[in-house]
Amino acid sequence: MNTSAHPAVPAVRRGDPTALMGVDIVECDRLARAAARGGEVFTRHITTPAERALGPGVAAFSVKESLIKAVGIRPEGFTWHDFEALPDPVPAWVAALLDEAADELAASAGVFLADGAAYAVRGASARAALVRLRSGTPVGAARWGESQGLFVALAIVYVEQEGVPS
Repeated sequence: MNTSAHPAVPAVRRGDPTALMGVDIVECDRLARAAARGGEVFTRHITTPAERALGPGVAAFSVKESLIKAVGIRPEGFTWHDFEALPDPVPAWVAALLDEAADELAASAGVFLADGAAYAVRGASARAALVRLRSGTPVGAARWGESQGLFVALAIVYVEQEGVPS
């Protein structure tokens, strides 16, 4: 995908998605080994300084993988810092959508998704999300949890909507 010469993004049409979803399921041991092998370099590569102050630590890799899957691609120019956890609350309609999807995922994977955060979506990943979402400012939200040796992350990338209560 050539992100520098991005075609004009058409207006939203009936039937266009308003939210994109992604899921990542990984063995906890695999995450722990990757973090131990990469150490501080791994952490700096995956997370921003602001995220390191917030957490979720090693979970950031899987959470960001679920955000990448929601966007649908690792576009040219992608960096892990395209996604940044924020201290902001998730809008109510997004929280309700995440709750519903998390309940279904928990029932099938056996992992309760207890933790969550809002995410900024920037750079190449924001441009790639707009190809599918059509217009607006892409943002994200994620929920995650671990149990039975699995780490499960669920993400939604959506556009902020005017007039929709937070």
